Amino acid sequence: MSFAGRLARGPVVLLDGAMGSMLMARGLPPGVAPERWTLERGDEIVAVHRAYVDAGSDAVQTGSFGAHPLRLAAAGLAGRAGEVATVATALAREAGARYVIGNVGPTGEYLPPVGRGEPEVFRRGFLELGRAFAAAGVDALHVETMSDLAEAQIALAALLESAPGIPVCVSLTFEHKPRGFFTVMGNRLEEALPALGAAGATAVGANCTLTSAGFRALAGIARQVWDGPLLLQPNAGRPSLTQGQAVYDQLPEEFAADLAGIAASAVTESSEVSATGAARPVGAGANLAVGGCCGTDPRFIAALAAELAERRLR
Repeated sequence: MSFAGRLARGPVVLLDGAMGSMLMARGLPPGVAPERWTLERGDEIVAVHRAYVDAGSDAVQTGSFGAHPLRLAAAGLAGRAGEVATVATALAREAGARYVIGNVGPTGEYLPPVGRGEPEVFRRGFLELGRAFAAAGVDALHVETMSDLAEAQIALAALLESAPGIPVCVSLTFEHKPRGFFTVMGNRLEEALPALGAAGATAVGANCTLTSAGFRALAGIARQVWDGPLLLQPNAGRPSLTQGQAVYDQLPEEFAADLAGIAASAVTESSEVSATGAARPVGAGANLAVGGCCGTDPRFIAALAAELAERRLR
């Protein structure tokens, strides 16, 4: 079954968790771009992917979050965006995941009037990544951690153009304000998600910044304005600094219970018989992909896999 088909049909697509913090735990020096390890230490990247697959991930996301040409140039890897996308896809495939998702992060620059980023330069970089990921054979693309709807729309349009036929998911990062959920650029959740869906995104959603409890509130609002596939990747609680390192204090079981609760809330009343002979709600977990962002690791994915299985949502 294709990635888009699995999203539409269910059960829940279980994504992976954080990559950067996992690499730092494996020795990635401070200030070194993870994409350098994608190119030079592929064994470490495969090991992280494989840990998530072993924990239960249906899909892993390539080690290419910072692969936009603008970001790579700042990291001393100018001109290697296509190479990063190609190598990252091969490494993810080697780990044995059912689905490989090409991970596309922001440029690291801001568009006017906040910054001096040029829309056409942004677009050309996303086009390059889309072509490389398409040639490498990813099952889907995920534009993530976007704080500006305008940049997300540029990325989405470029990827749809350069990787035709490949599902593109887009997630923004929101803060919870007294008036609701907004990006730091002021984009309101109720307006941003439908806009991305109307522009052709297969799935829309959120990642980073908020805790799993915050995502429960966010998901409730998202479902009021968007009835297509939803993608959610919370952080592992709120970080505190310990010896200069961000430490996240949430327990995997709490994280898992929150996300499984989101999945359970969307279950329909009718039922069917699963392959194991147990009754399972029709569409249980359909239109939903869940995983983790900052601070999460394979323990969180394993706990989430177990919680979803307990609720017969996978």
